[in-house]
Amino acid sequence: MLQHIVSDKYGQPLPAMNSGNQYELTAQELNVMARKAERVLSLGTTSLPPVQQFLQAARHCKVEVAKGLQQANIEPACLQCQDTRLSGEQFQQLLHYLIEQANHPLFGLYSARFIQPDRFYLLGQIGLNSDNFSQAIRQAMPLEKLVGDMGITELREHPQGLKMIWHCQYSNPQVIPHLIDNVLASWVNFARFLMQDSKASPIEVKLSRPQPATKELKQYQALFNCPVRFEQSENAILIDKALLLRPLPSGDNQQLKQLMNSAKAQLKDIGDIDQLKLAAARIIRQQLAISKINREQIASQLHLSGRSLQRQLLKQGTSYQGLVDSVRHDMADYWLSCSELSLSEIALELGFSDVRVFFRAYKNWSGHTPRTKTYREPAREKRATEG
Repeated sequence: MLQHIVSDKYGQPLPAMNSGNQYELTAQELNVMARKAERVLSLGTTSLPPVQQFLQAARHCKVEVAKGLQQANIEPACLQCQDTRLSGEQFQQLLHYLIEQANHPLFGLYSARFIQPDRFYLLGQIGLNSDNFSQAIRQAMPLEKLVGDMGITELREHPQGLKMIWHCQYSNPQVIPHLIDNVLASWVNFARFLMQDSKASPIEVKLSRPQPATKELKQYQALFNCPVRFEQSENAILIDKALLLRPLPSGDNQQLKQLMNSAKAQLKDIGDIDQLKLAAARIIRQQLAISKINREQIASQLHLSGRSLQRQLLKQGTSYQGLVDSVRHDMADYWLSCSELSLSEIALELGFSDVRVFFRAYKNWSGHTPRTKTYREPAREKRATEG
């Protein structure tokens, strides 16, 4: 599984070793390759339906999607196979390209209109065969990894009904708000499809993104058909009790049981070995620029001791420090290529006290010193690379 993903992302399989040492790698090359593989797994994987949804929206925006697929190292042929799963890194890179090229301020919200009945494949069938919307949600959400590792849904009881909170796990600041808009809007559109009611609406929607302009605000209100609150501490939808208990037209308990067994089998095949890694990586991303992090601090947010976190990560082929380095490398590559931050500012964002420490760390990760595409460093920072 790992070799397949690495081959997809970097264009060719890992070199084979032979007795003649023709393809023998240095220790540094092996270290760089291992870190690249670890970064691929840090964002998990995604199934094809969400990928196809964004691609369809991009085509309607006249985007040259073939170039985006090429940049993300995605073979067009693999999009024809229903069982294909892309690495999260590939999907995030593709989304970044589509968002930039579409030049649509609400591309994520716009893309939600392209949801199809098979958008969630097996999860969609589970929803269709549930007795009511509440059962559909509670059966499907624990299986959302089948769709992908873009985020985690938290279901929280509320006096008025049920609150669905989505925690995005991607790292690109440009991608995150569009992905959040897409997921919440897709939930609402899919619920309307299940209920065969185009006017079914939540009580309210909360978004962490800034308040948009009046024209864009009207688009949110038109889609959700309820109050939409911005600059909130969470990204969530509040669903009314009456809507939750509304019977679905095609409920079939016998078929539902078979579908659930099939879904659990598929989930087992995909495996959840990287779930702790994903959760820990998300917390690390959130905390890096806020405060100095340590193993105990991250572990406590996962309800683990520092030793337990390290032990479980080691079982998954990494370590706490390896995961921190992986997250930093991923974030560094983004800031270097997609921002105008200086190297000193990037170092600070990543939790480094000194730009020289950042230079040494980045060279260890990638085999070369960090280089920005959009910003020319002051002479004093150039001198830091020579030290």
